[in-house]
Amino acid sequence: MIPSILALDFIADPLVLFLSGLSLLILFIWYFVTEGDRRKRHIGSILVLGLCTLCALALYPPDKTLKGGIDLVGGSAFTLKVQPKINPSNNETIPLTDQDLNQAVATIEKRLGAGGTTDLLIAKSGTDTIIVQMPGMSPEQSAKVEDELLKVAKLELKEVNLQGSTRQPGEIKTLAEKVRDEEDILPGFRAYEYTFTDDEGNLQSETLLLSRRNIVDGKDVDNAYPQSQGASNSVGIELSSDGGTKMTTYTSALTAGRDRMAIVLDGEVVSAPGFKQVPLGRNFMIDGQESFKEASTLASQLLNPLENSLEIDQKSSVSPSLGQAVVKQGVTAAVIGLALTAIFILIYYRTAGFVALIALLVNSVLIFGAMAMFGFTFTLPGIAGIILTIGMAVDANVLIFERLREELEHGKSLQNAIDTAYEKAFSAIFDSNITSLLAATILFWKASGTVQGFAVTLTIGLLGSMFSAILVTRVIFSWVVHLGLLKNLSLLNIFGKSRFDFLGKRRIALAISSLLFIAAVSGFAIKGEKGLGVDFTGGTLLKFQFGDEQTQVSQADAEEALKDANTVAKPVVQEESVPGTGELLTIRCDSDDADLIETTLREKISIMGERIPISETSGETEWAIQATTEAVSATAGKAFLINACVAIGMGLVAMLIYISIRFEFSFALGAFVALVHDIVLATGLIVLMGGELSLIHVGAILTIAGYSINDTIIVFDRIRESLLTSHGTVKDLMNEAINATLSRTLLTSVTTITTVAILAFFGGSALAAFSKMILVGLIIGTYSSIFVAAPVVLWWSQGKGRNLRKEVLDASLAGEPEAAG
Repeated sequence: MIPSILALDFIADPLVLFLSGLSLLILFIWYFVTEGDRRKRHIGSILVLGLCTLCALALYPPDKTLKGGIDLVGGSAFTLKVQPKINPSNNETIPLTDQDLNQAVATIEKRLGAGGTTDLLIAKSGTDTIIVQMPGMSPEQSAKVEDELLKVAKLELKEVNLQGSTRQPGEIKTLAEKVRDEEDILPGFRAYEYTFTDDEGNLQSETLLLSRRNIVDGKDVDNAYPQSQGASNSVGIELSSDGGTKMTTYTSALTAGRDRMAIVLDGEVVSAPGFKQVPLGRNFMIDGQESFKEASTLASQLLNPLENSLEIDQKSSVSPSLGQAVVKQGVTAAVIGLALTAIFILIYYRTAGFVALIALLVNSVLIFGAMAMFGFTFTLPGIAGIILTIGMAVDANVLIFERLREELEHGKSLQNAIDTAYEKAFSAIFDSNITSLLAATILFWKASGTVQGFAVTLTIGLLGSMFSAILVTRVIFSWVVHLGLLKNLSLLNIFGKSRFDFLGKRRIALAISSLLFIAAVSGFAIKGEKGLGVDFTGGTLLKFQFGDEQTQVSQADAEEALKDANTVAKPVVQEESVPGTGELLTIRCDSDDADLIETTLREKISIMGERIPISETSGETEWAIQATTEAVSATAGKAFLINACVAIGMGLVAMLIYISIRFEFSFALGAFVALVHDIVLATGLIVLMGGELSLIHVGAILTIAGYSINDTIIVFDRIRESLLTSHGTVKDLMNEAINATLSRTLLTSVTTITTVAILAFFGGSALAAFSKMILVGLIIGTYSSIFVAAPVVLWWSQGKGRNLRKEVLDASLAGEPEAAG
């Protein structure tokens, strides 16, 4: 174990990491600028081995280096909104500053750290948001942490106006009560309610008039510590030197046994004792804590007060049982999907397929190594992102191998065919991955939470897939050909050469797309807000995961238990059964109803109301069936919806700009129309089929856009090549290009769709919503790259009287001097 620890420390050193990265970058640039095959082969080999070694060292041991998010290991997460202060003199809002946000983060770290919270992750997001994640925390612990987070712990010691508490002869109310009821005013004082227990144990209430000025406040507290004496628990307070001076100055003029001082915590009077002696110095006590633990928590809060209050925009608590079920479902589905893809590649491409699988293995090492090296957390959407990028890596290999088949059919030697295939495929692979990277970058910038996790893994995966497809496979081919281990390549060709008139069917395609577009838009109109999940509308999701060996609670049982509950809105109950992981019961409800619904279910359904001991010695228990909760405030939901629309809009604009730069405007317009077509259809059809849009669907939408652009660019790249090198009408050459790329389109679509379909139908509810939208989007994207994008290019060029071939030729000639330079 010691060598691995030393290796981890070595990799974690910033200087070592920087120098290693710089060396690999130099090798990477050197590889692409060098000309000689021998030198290129050696540099590429060193680069691949160096990068794999660096990632493998960072990854070992994986159980220590890879961190799981709360959706995988269970735990709790909060999205907190820092509230601005109010100027007491004029009631105007004081804008938040970086110092306010940093102070809130530091306070949360101290409070939760003092409570022994392990694996705590606190991160700033934007200018007023803090994200707190605590893997492994139970729902019971989460509720306590929530109270601790929201406690401002603003301590104020105030003068009590004795006249305000005295009822004058003939008066029904005291002066304090009149001020409270806005029947009178006393400048410089404010009414507070004080609830306390008298010596006989009876609950009493008193209205006090307290000075708006503080004698001392939380900034004057030097120390706070819990104290226990018999059944009495309290918090001892020690003031700073300045605070002690203020206290002594104030109390020197008071009379013991008559005057009082109020201790106010977060706007509530917790104690209003009389003075047994005067003057007071630096030390005093706050009584009334129910337990020593409560006194300890209050002491910690007083030592770490929040200068700005916090509000919870979003919270989620995932039970360990649901996290384990999610991992089991997701991993099983992913392994089956990727295994089927690997088998297909081996059968169809044979030796070349084996090379592709080695590259995919390298790609996996790079992804997991980078995640471990930079401390990124794995989330369920992140795992889905990895699976998708592996699909894109397969796509890149298929594109190269289909090019390789064409070159071999033209009679070229194996080495020349390999070189030509990689050169011709490079631009399409580069362009398609860059557009997806643009989408991932915008997603990371504008999104939050698990969607950012998806964006991180998607970015790493895209970079890794480009590296493995373009460089790793080529280095392997170079070695096996150089050593004489490979003389020829035999590749299956199921599809053969087609000569279908795709553009001749463009009017039929227009009719089909129009009908689907109307159906998708109708889905939005019919469903309205019902088509949006709690992420966008606000509300709470309660989930109960039952194991295979546990008693199951059906949807009918839950609905029967809740039918008489006095809820604000009727809860929606759904159940799902997945072989091997048991039943998942999901309840969508108003946030104000969540506690009532959980309590009602536990009272009426015995299996959910059972408690089991955590340990034999502590005496603590937890629910046998724990609840997983996800709550979003209505305000946050609207903000999420706006950010989602902005992210999607920015992603589309960025892709349009890039394609306009790389291609002619006719092609950019065709790609943009196809993108909008795919996104509207995929989103609308999912809603029409009963789905609810959530934050993770933003990632799905931009992934669909990336795949759609990927397919479209590959077709456009071949069309542009045909216009430059072949003779014939524009329509015929476009048809020829689409037919030439048809085998690649169908092969990659089938393999990717198979993997995603398995995730959608066997990956459980956590992956189903995300994967089903991707699945629908892939099918529509495959169709649009052929029947939407290319016809739009043809219509635009013909309608404007443009010569598309001339535009492409002019653009190519304009780029030659730059390329030569």
